[in-house]
Amino acid sequence: MSISIRTRLRAVRIALLAAAMAATMAAGLTAHAQNAEEGAAAPVQAEALPASFTWSSSGVLAGPKPDSAHPDIAGLKDPSVVFHNGKWHVFASIASSAGYNLVYFNFADWSQAAGATHHYLDRSAIGAGYRAAPEVFYYEPQGLWYLVYQTGNASYSTNPDIANPNGWSAPKHFYPGMPQIIEDNIGSGYWVDMWVTCDDVDCHLFSSDDNGHLYRSQTSVANFPNGMSEPVIAMQDSDKYALWEASNIYKVQGTNQYLLLVEAFGSVGRYFRSWTSTSIAGPWTPLADSNANPFAAASNVTFPGGAWTKDISHGEMIRAGVNQRMEINPCNMQYLYQGRDPNASGDYNNLPWRLGLLTQTNSSPDCGGTGETTPPPTTSPPPASGCTAVLTVVSDWGSGWQGRVDVTAGNASLSGWSVSWTWPGSQQISSSWNVEWQQSGSAVAAGDVGWNGTVGAGQSREAFGFIASGPSAAPTVTCSSA
Repeated sequence: MSISIRTRLRAVRIALLAAAMAATMAAGLTAHAQNAEEGAAAPVQAEALPASFTWSSSGVLAGPKPDSAHPDIAGLKDPSVVFHNGKWHVFASIASSAGYNLVYFNFADWSQAAGATHHYLDRSAIGAGYRAAPEVFYYEPQGLWYLVYQTGNASYSTNPDIANPNGWSAPKHFYPGMPQIIEDNIGSGYWVDMWVTCDDVDCHLFSSDDNGHLYRSQTSVANFPNGMSEPVIAMQDSDKYALWEASNIYKVQGTNQYLLLVEAFGSVGRYFRSWTSTSIAGPWTPLADSNANPFAAASNVTFPGGAWTKDISHGEMIRAGVNQRMEINPCNMQYLYQGRDPNASGDYNNLPWRLGLLTQTNSSPDCGGTGETTPPPTTSPPPASGCTAVLTVVSDWGSGWQGRVDVTAGNASLSGWSVSWTWPGSQQISSSWNVEWQQSGSAVAAGDVGWNGTVGAGQSREAFGFIASGPSAAPTVTCSSA
């Protein structure tokens, strides 16, 4: 039986790690990699999402900032957000009687959102004209940031640097025109709100028609963004207002679940319905999917600073990472959304949409039941070479806890990595996924399992996760390229 060079090299690397540990630790525990396949579910939180939700909302965090070239902006809406290199990066629509375009701003803390400088993307190659409803993510196979948005078609631009608003490419389209199935079903609606989520094999493009239909296309990860298939109807409702627009599709981290959100009209204002599935392609099972039991609506949101909106509308979950898998942490759920003064009326494009942040207050008992959330860890600038790594405590339920390790490449991409750390006490890893590791006493050494060894220059990825006993801890992690 032949053995691949990659397998032999990895075996040598793990052997060296073990030898180094043996030189300093006389005895210990050796563990084997578990759940090494990327698609394997982490052995935690079998029911990570509750059957109903409650939330607390911030006040208004950000609104429009007109300038001489954009003097009549009425609304800031449709946000997409990622946390990268110590900053929140927000992309959103700006709306006025003149139409729509896109804006970008960033900040280190939510308290700074209102004061952040707005960069209007019509000054980039994205250009002027109708552009709206952005979704941003980092496409790891190409080392590029993607901005997906609507232009009357399903469009996208790319950028090697998310923080450079002038670096976006001119719009390109996923389809040559409106697909026939959408033309046949759209009625008097509009083709809106494109959204991409990828698994290990395919990338899926969703869109809505404001007429009760949710569509899905797909292409391979290798071929993305080219080769989108003809759409199929992923979901439909005879009441178009019950399946309106603004779909989000996320992978629930540490499980084999996907979460689908779609905006609907409720008895008071706009709200979100939700479904789950073990596949991006469905079928979808109702979760909190009604006006009586919504995912997020005015009826299950409290406003400690005073209610400023009755609409919980188009937005984006705070993600656990930045890449095309669109993962969310089920124990740290927050949602950046658009709301508006309930007394405002008139033309939709002139409504005073503003941004607010929801924080879940009833996380699953499997998460420890506190309902408290913490912001993603602040990341340091990429190292000049090699890599850095950070260990984060994901959840702690008393008798055990879940940890995650993220790896950041320096100014050169990685084809493999090794990390190590020393526990401060009696902590012991009991199981893991997507890693080869050994623990001897308090010393831990770990390495990639092949597919997750690649990290783009200056980029970060969630490398692996684990379950441990003893008090939860986040010691300093040493990283080296391999």
